Amino acid sequence: MNDSEAPLVFPTTGGLCVRYRDRLLYSEREPSRLPRRIAAACDPGPGRIHLVLSPLLWYGIEELLAAAGPGSTVLGLEADPQLAALARKSLRPELLQSGAVSFLESSSAEEMVRAAASMGRFRAVSVVPLSGGEALNAKLYRRVADLLKAEIESGWRNRAALMLLGRRWARNILENLAQLPELDVRRLPRYPGAAIVCGAGPSLESALPFMAEHREALAVLATDTSLGSLLQAGIEPDLVICLEAQAHNLADFVPLGSRRLPLLGDISSHPGSFRAVAGPKHLSFVSLAESPFLDRLRAALASAALPFRPMQPLGSVGVHAVDVARAIAGGPVFASGLDFSFEVGKTHARGSPSLLAEERKLRRLHRWQNQLAISFRERNIPAPCPPLPEGPALLSDPVLLSYARLLGDTASAEGAVLLDIRGRGPSLGIRTVDLKEAGKLLHAASHGNSRSEGPRCAPGHEAAGSPGELAAHLLRFTQGELDRIRLLKDSLKGRRRNSDEELCRAVIDLDYLYWSFPDGDRAVSLARDFLNRLLPEIDFWEWKLSETRSALETLAP
Repeated sequence: MNDSEAPLVFPTTGGLCVRYRDRLLYSEREPSRLPRRIAAACDPGPGRIHLVLSPLLWYGIEELLAAAGPGSTVLGLEADPQLAALARKSLRPELLQSGAVSFLESSSAEEMVRAAASMGRFRAVSVVPLSGGEALNAKLYRRVADLLKAEIESGWRNRAALMLLGRRWARNILENLAQLPELDVRRLPRYPGAAIVCGAGPSLESALPFMAEHREALAVLATDTSLGSLLQAGIEPDLVICLEAQAHNLADFVPLGSRRLPLLGDISSHPGSFRAVAGPKHLSFVSLAESPFLDRLRAALASAALPFRPMQPLGSVGVHAVDVARAIAGGPVFASGLDFSFEVGKTHARGSPSLLAEERKLRRLHRWQNQLAISFRERNIPAPCPPLPEGPALLSDPVLLSYARLLGDTASAEGAVLLDIRGRGPSLGIRTVDLKEAGKLLHAASHGNSRSEGPRCAPGHEAAGSPGELAAHLLRFTQGELDRIRLLKDSLKGRRRNSDEELCRAVIDLDYLYWSFPDGDRAVSLARDFLNRLLPEIDFWEWKLSETRSALETLAP
């Protein structure tokens, strides 16, 4: 049977069966028995998306719907056009119309994932193969399940991060707006040759001689925590990258002294980061969440001609730095110090703030307490990689391993090729080279083109207009936010009459008010307890916006 022939549906003593491509897709004896047993044994937890792979005659769908937990949904997937036609014909219209079951035909894993993700927010993925048709495209279906699981995990991690840091992020954004006009923010440079991204993991130490040897042909991009290790080795990076919203990472900049280095900071980074580095400033804009507030802010910065790089939330500053490097480097990008693992008693490279702080405390009876405490945390697990050449096994934790997977996914997107020169740590899913081979590749990439030529900047405006013009743009944005928040305050206090639709729109537009709420998704319900909790937030953010406005008024013409 060739691919153009339709599947054969034929009766058996136990019901209809299907033959396709010279194979049976159900058992000839009671074809519906196994699918029903599989469906009845599905994950009964709440908020599941059940992926029914190659549903064909939809045997077991009733059992699946009966066993599924609250808030769950069913999505049938089929990659084969002939089997998709059979599935559409066999699906009862009332199930499709009720919204209990959806069906998608596609040969693209990405399209399937987008369709599944658009159906709502789910807690987990349940894979339910109800026929032998799943084996015809098993690799595709496995990729869909893996991508969707990663998407859901990422969504919940981002939600947890928003609850933990959302208030800090919003506060940083407003404080950074007040100082942006004085920072002289410039467009991110482009480097014509190869680059190396430096994390603060112990593997950075082995790459320091390589960087020193090839310094003139190599752009060095350093995460903030790796700065001390590099400066201790006499290497001044071409760009320092900071993403941290909290104050404790400001210690990373202490080794700088009076050196002037370019800094790429995020609009949500701690305001002290921009003040701690005396050098040119560049700006990234991470989409922390799907947010009307961030959409308005992004539009305001663009209308002010302020150069910034829009970015997706990547969690780790190392992954963030790799994404930047692959966009601005003309040659290959090497990854070093991005270990996502550690050995007992040593979590970072020599010269990093955590090790320096421990060294200052060393006494005869005080030996690396913090390093050892981190090494023996309950959440630590063996890293999925070989032990070090000297013998010690590496440790990691679920968060670090999720960053390693995310880095691998990032490296597959369009941009400069990423090469792994770490020599240790979990696989990133990219090509691994040793330092000798890296030197050869670097020589080939830098032939006739060295770092001494200087960075090539992207065409267009190097910086925004005068500080006064930028302050005037940001002042209009800030005043608009103040007006919005005061109108919502009047509505909640009964001084202004609104329809439920108008009130809902006003609450959604000011989403940063409840970024830190664990039940932020209840905003659309307009529940009275939720609205009452907004009032103290409104008072706080009205004060912060007024403070930002006052600072900008002193700079605006």
